[in-house]
Amino acid sequence: MQRRTFIFVALGLLVWALVASLLVAYYYSSYNDLLQKTRKATIHVNLGINYGNDTVHWFNNTEARSGDTMLDVTMQVAQVNYTSYPSGAFVTAIDNVDQPVTKSWIWYTWTTQFGWYLPSVASDKYVLGDNETAYWYFVDTSTWPPSPPS
Repeated sequence: MQRRTFIFVALGLLVWALVASLLVAYYYSSYNDLLQKTRKATIHVNLGINYGNDTVHWFNNTEARSGDTMLDVTMQVAQVNYTSYPSGAFVTAIDNVDQPVTKSWIWYTWTTQFGWYLPSVASDKYVLGDNETAYWYFVDTSTWPPSPPS
C-alpha cells in the first residue's frame, strides 16, 4: 500500500512539474512575441515641457518605440529625477527644476474632445500613442485641480 501511494505521489509530482514547465515556456514565448511586436514599431509624439517660469520647450515629432510611456519619452529628451512608488513614478525634477513646497510636475495629454486632459495614472503607467501630444507642467498644486495649460 505504501509503495502504491509513493508511485501515485511521484506520478502526480511529475505531471505537475511537466505542466508547470509547459506553462512557463508558453508564457515566456508569448511575452517575447509581444515584446518584439511592440518594440519594433516606432511612433512619433509631441512633448512639451513648461518649466513654470514662462519657459516652454517643445519636442515635436519625437521618435519613440511603440509601448513607451510618458516617462520613457520624457527621459529621452530631458534629465528626469523621480521616486518610484507602488502606484507609479512621481517626477520630482525635470532638467534640474525641482519641487518647492507648493509646486509639482504634473502632465496632461491633448484630446480633441476635451482639450488638455489630466490623466489619473502615473507617467510610467501611461503608454503614449502615435502622434499623441503630451505636456509637462510645473505648476502650483496647493489647490486641486490646477488650471490646465493655456
